[in-house]
Amino acid sequence: MNTSSELIIYAGIVLFALITGITLYAGISKRLIRSFTTYDLVTISLFITLLYIAILPFKLGFSKFPFIHSFFFSIPYSAILIIGIRLVPKPGATTLLILGNTIFAQILSRGINPLWWPYAILPSFALELYFILTRNYVGTLLNALGAGVLRGVVVYLYFYLFAGPFIWHKHYAGWYITFQVVQGVIASAIGAWIGFKLSKIIEKAYVYGRV
Repeated sequence: MNTSSELIIYAGIVLFALITGITLYAGISKRLIRSFTTYDLVTISLFITLLYIAILPFKLGFSKFPFIHSFFFSIPYSAILIIGIRLVPKPGATTLLILGNTIFAQILSRGINPLWWPYAILPSFALELYFILTRNYVGTLLNALGAGVLRGVVVYLYFYLFAGPFIWHKHYAGWYITFQVVQGVIASAIGAWIGFKLSKIIEKAYVYGRV
């Protein structure tokens, strides 16, 4: 497969994701979409920053640990994400958190690069749909674990099956992809479990203390 064909396939995937996301949001009733308060936006902004801080150890060297590097990324990231979603349990909050963190991280590092945006858009839309269908924004441990597993599947499959070969021209063996996806799913689920447990404490502080 030549470079042009790869770019066409990749562009098609991105376009499909965008159309699916737009259709999803357009199909949601106005009753379901609630406007964000200033308090919500401040909370989302805070957790966008915390998501960036959570992956700093990965960026600063832990990514070099062979075979276990996904744990250093997905456990803290998923934990912070679940806490943020629980504090702002509204449609669109997940997308703002994930996509906002991606753009924020790019601004602080090498600049804006839209090629990485599908890496954020796909799990955002998948989680938004998951929460809408379950009518639950990590209100239970089972729902939080489901969100963690879903994020892991979408993120790692996208990276190793599409972003790797079509953008970075890196091809991985089937066993390696399977290993990394399983590892990413487990790490995301562990992070979701930690996030859910911590969110119950932090949520009380927000509700009663108005932190």
